[in-house]
Amino acid sequence: MNLPDECAENAVKEFGFDRTFWVIANTILERKGDGRFHRENVNWARNFNIPNSSRNSEFALNSHSCIVDGLAGQVQKMYAKLNLFSGKHIVQSDEPQDYAGKLLIIRDTALKEEFRTPENQLFLAENGFGCSPDKIGRKVFGQFLSDGERTHFYREDFLGEIADEHIPDWARERLAELFEDILQEQNNSPEIKM
Repeated sequence: MNLPDECAENAVKEFGFDRTFWVIANTILERKGDGRFHRENVNWARNFNIPNSSRNSEFALNSHSCIVDGLAGQVQKMYAKLNLFSGKHIVQSDEPQDYAGKLLIIRDTALKEEFRTPENQLFLAENGFGCSPDKIGRKVFGQFLSDGERTHFYREDFLGEIADEHIPDWARERLAELFEDILQEQNNSPEIKM
């Protein structure tokens, strides 16, 4: 009935957060009606898209429900220590937003686990049909604010535009540099005469 202190840490080291979350959530969902799980953990498990299959029991833990419940809480606390941006950090709006020229927050699950840091979640959207909420295209082109790597994501990979009060100081400085470079390029571009 006791869970070793290092159990959650070892599971995450060996299997990663995603797989560990998946197995724990599946175990909780497989034991519907088991009152030994905290309501918060049951609600957390419901957020995972686990297909309903007769084989789900094959990747459920065999541990006592109280042990699984404790493990779920420990792993969630470990993940929370990553201090990732979430939906509470975005501009709240009832209307779909245009992303062009905006600093966006990438969903944590759109990043590989080893790159899940708050710094890597910030993406400066530049263009692409995905910037517009009413276009069919979904790609948003831009760059990671932390290192300037240019790439694209799909519109659904973003939580939304980061709210001004949550922009870290280093990000403000980087944005100022980028916008200064853009102005410099515009001023130095040759003027076309007709």
